[in-house]
Amino acid sequence: MHNLSLVIFTLLIQTSVGIFGTTIFNIWINNNGMVQIPLIILSTCLGLITLALISAMAHLGNPRKAPHAILNITHSWLSREIVSINLFAISIALLWILTFIGFQKGAFVFQITSLILGILTISTMSRVYYLKAVPVWNNIATSMDFFGTALLAGGVASAVLNLFISDKAFASCLIFLIFPCLGLCFKIFAISSTISVQKRSKNLFWYASLRAKINGHTLTYALRAGLYIIGVVLFAVANMGMMDQPLFFLLTSSAVICLTEIWNRFCFYDSFCRLGL
Repeated sequence: MHNLSLVIFTLLIQTSVGIFGTTIFNIWINNNGMVQIPLIILSTCLGLITLALISAMAHLGNPRKAPHAILNITHSWLSREIVSINLFAISIALLWILTFIGFQKGAFVFQITSLILGILTISTMSRVYYLKAVPVWNNIATSMDFFGTALLAGGVASAVLNLFISDKAFASCLIFLIFPCLGLCFKIFAISSTISVQKRSKNLFWYASLRAKINGHTLTYALRAGLYIIGVVLFAVANMGMMDQPLFFLLTSSAVICLTEIWNRFCFYDSFCRLGL
């Protein structure tokens, strides 16, 4: 559980980006005349970012020295991550203010800027973990997993939030399935890639117990992939109105994906294999 703060931090930031991106994507595609993003969406994004930053502070040995982390932005991906997250948070806060006062001029520019900053945030966040000493992190699977979380968890979360908006940001339609399904593809790719890296890395280790641990991880990865698929299937059932109780399937899908994401992220931090471990 010593990685709890990092799990909370990464998942909340990525979900926030996913909620924001999914919402504006559907507003643009549906072309329903809504220029502004609903306040409940922006408030949720800000709330998730705030909780994530508080969690990140808890991970620091000396939180008072946190401002020093941005000083090495030219060489450190960690510094770039911190800067990009704060810029994304500021852009969302500005959008919230503009929406609250009903100011629409230039809203589209702010939306585009915030979306770019959100994508940049996840990109820099994933680059932090590209470490040569950790083979299962030092590959594209890390980026695919992080972006997959934004698309999958963010897409489903935005659908749940949409239930509480009187003037719907978007209507249930086939287009709305694109983000979660794309996120599922990213997740499956990341899982397959990680399993492949682990298998290739077995010749680097001479401890039988470690080899058994790698084989055990392969099974848990397969189980998580199955849960992700179940979650997306339930979401599709709810979104397309295939059953009489779409709300039940939507909430069940959200719960399955959320719990699987938490499990997956804990395994992400616990499954790395260092030379000589």
